[in-house]
Amino acid sequence: MPPAPIPFPPWTPWFIVGSAFLLGAILGSFVNAAVYRLPRNISMLTRTRSFCPKCEHNLAWYDNVPILSYLVLLGRCRYCKAPIPRRYLNVELIVAFLFALSAYQAFVLNTPPWLGGKGVMPWIVTAVQMVLIVDLACIAFTDLETFYIPVQTTWPFIVVGLALAPAFPELHLWCTPWTGHARWDALIDSFQGLIVGAGIPWLVGFCTIVFVRKEGMGAGDSHLLGMIGAMLGWKPAFATFMLAIFAGTFIGVSALVWDRIQQARQGDKWKPRQATFELSDDELQEAPGPDWPMLAMGGGVMAFEGLLLVLYMRGAAQLAYTKDVTLISFTLGMLIGALLFFGYFVKKQMVQLGTWPKDDRIEENEEGKKVAVMVGNYIPFGPSLALAGVIVIFYDPAIRLLAEWWFTGVTLPWWNYYTITKEWILPLIG
Repeated sequence: MPPAPIPFPPWTPWFIVGSAFLLGAILGSFVNAAVYRLPRNISMLTRTRSFCPKCEHNLAWYDNVPILSYLVLLGRCRYCKAPIPRRYLNVELIVAFLFALSAYQAFVLNTPPWLGGKGVMPWIVTAVQMVLIVDLACIAFTDLETFYIPVQTTWPFIVVGLALAPAFPELHLWCTPWTGHARWDALIDSFQGLIVGAGIPWLVGFCTIVFVRKEGMGAGDSHLLGMIGAMLGWKPAFATFMLAIFAGTFIGVSALVWDRIQQARQGDKWKPRQATFELSDDELQEAPGPDWPMLAMGGGVMAFEGLLLVLYMRGAAQLAYTKDVTLISFTLGMLIGALLFFGYFVKKQMVQLGTWPKDDRIEENEEGKKVAVMVGNYIPFGPSLALAGVIVIFYDPAIRLLAEWWFTGVTLPWWNYYTITKEWILPLIG
């Protein structure tokens, strides 16, 4: 017989939700610091005290209480009276709300057995949810303000995702039938998620440069989706990209409409917003990186996909529900690898002919700092990817069920509508 649940008070799940809200507000304050510091190369470790961006006065602890300090100070610095951007309050509220929602999903709608429930959602999924909420919030607001996604917000989590996969295969297989080699399945799915996630934005961006002569998606978008793929697998990464297209279309159309309204209202005084971000002295002196990694990555990806196909044909790796779905993953990966490999030669030829676009120009802003200006009306895609990523980490099983029905029209044998709806979908959406 399973052990009896610990007799916690009935209000315990709601206490956890409230505690998660407070924790989210605290981490939201950390996100605000990261959003300001990372693009400006200000260390998060050596300069530990928070400071006012205008007067650079170190803030006292009572000036740095999440949410409350902003309200008490009426949105102004205590020392120089400069207005504090509304972003500081918004980020803290958003992260706090999402943390509370994650705890509500895990401990109220999907009550775990140790609280007397029958929840099937592994604890590691909730933990990764919260980590990604913090990181995606940092990425979204940094990209909105600076059109730049720092590698510190993506590369370390790619490594973490690859390391977590064999240790916690539940991250990749909790809504998938387990095989006898779950750890290997999860690790391969993590690598496949990195390839598909990083490869799709790169593929879109590269094709846009080649055929339209403009940058479509930056390297930061590729790193972001690759991180989601490494953490969760190739299906969540693909779902994130598809949802981000819809979100990005809505945001893009809204931005264009807003620009037209402002242009009509301001007349000749109106200027289109240019995407700019500050450059450090090292970045100004840094020469363009070599292109040979593109060649090496392309060959490595194709070799990995070939090995994956051999393993699958021998029955040593079953990463999906049917052979057709596995072949979709293999086809995407092989296409990305081939285009990476041959893209090296395409770029080399275009650079020699002088047809490779150079949209960035270096200018000096009002503060005398060098900035890179991206010519044209750029709308960052990172916030759309971050928003879609948040949706996916909350509703991955529901999205998979809908996608399975949409593409096949039928339910596979192991998809039992009653079981899925009762044990997974309803606990996820209440």
